[in-house]
Amino acid sequence: MPQQLDLFADLASDPAPVPAAFAAQPKPQAAKQAPRPKTVPAITPSPQQPRRSGGPRPVREPHRRALEIGEAVAARWHNLHGGAVLEVPIGVVAALCLIRQKDPQGPDLKEQILNQDGPHLIRMLREIWSTHWLHRPDLIDRARILHEWLNDDVDRHREHAVRAITEAALKRGLLDLTGHEDPYLRSATDVLSPVMTCMRSHGARKGLGEYHTPAPLAEALGEMVVQQNLVDLKLDLLPPKKGMHLHDPCAGSGGLLRAAAQHIRERGADPKDFQWSMVDIDPIAAACAAVNSIVWELGPRVTVACADSLANPRAVEDAMKEAQAVFEHRDEVFGKASVIAGTRKMQRLLESVAA
Repeated sequence: MPQQLDLFADLASDPAPVPAAFAAQPKPQAAKQAPRPKTVPAITPSPQQPRRSGGPRPVREPHRRALEIGEAVAARWHNLHGGAVLEVPIGVVAALCLIRQKDPQGPDLKEQILNQDGPHLIRMLREIWSTHWLHRPDLIDRARILHEWLNDDVDRHREHAVRAITEAALKRGLLDLTGHEDPYLRSATDVLSPVMTCMRSHGARKGLGEYHTPAPLAEALGEMVVQQNLVDLKLDLLPPKKGMHLHDPCAGSGGLLRAAAQHIRERGADPKDFQWSMVDIDPIAAACAAVNSIVWELGPRVTVACADSLANPRAVEDAMKEAQAVFEHRDEVFGKASVIAGTRKMQRLLESVAA
């Protein structure tokens, strides 16, 4: 039976089963690697792997840099009178977090994005969300509030605001935090938490009961989660075990589980071998947690629920059922697309024979 660690309380005596859609996915083959350095206050390029032109560079004090990005995005949005639709600027940053510079020797990704005009930038954002929906429709559906505005016509004012937000985030070094191929470097901090916090007024955060855990505290709590068996209240240190279920019932954007995943990597294990679940009552926070689950590569066994975990103790189980339905819908769409493609191919073949 997989072991479960809850940051605050035991979710259930037995963790909820993984949906068939999750189980059906091929399990990634994790490459064995040496344990990571124990702390991550400052990340610097390895002397064996110097930074190449065009690639993202590991940065010192990633938490401070993430806060600077949040402040810059909020200031730009409010200076442009972007309005109260905060999911637009947060959604732009979230989409940019999902892309990375795969070829360090290729063209500079940041410059390529900044050179796009408004309509092309909007098209790029739509393609980012669509591409990730193919692989993780459950998480992208949970993040719907961050991208559903792209389904409507985007006027010139919003195009201008979106481009300004993109410029503010990229020039502050967003891709240096999230653009790495290595998930450990990509998980050095939670960019979306300070963006979300800075975009909201103090009154709005207080009304939601939303107080995000400072990154250094999240690191310390993450260390506790993977080192101590909080379920059995044992004092001896335990190594992380495959199949362990880590759960946060008031997750925000997932900062505590990010820290736990980093400590798991530092011990030579792979977060993809674990089960993760997060619950938050705020739809934008839950959406950010879903995006972060992809950015941090927590693996196929991730469930994000948007609910009041006190009022609904089965929020995770309900979210897993919703995820199952989303996977079935994706497969149905794929099936119809295959039939249409096959029909068109046959029609072209018949037309070529008739000619």
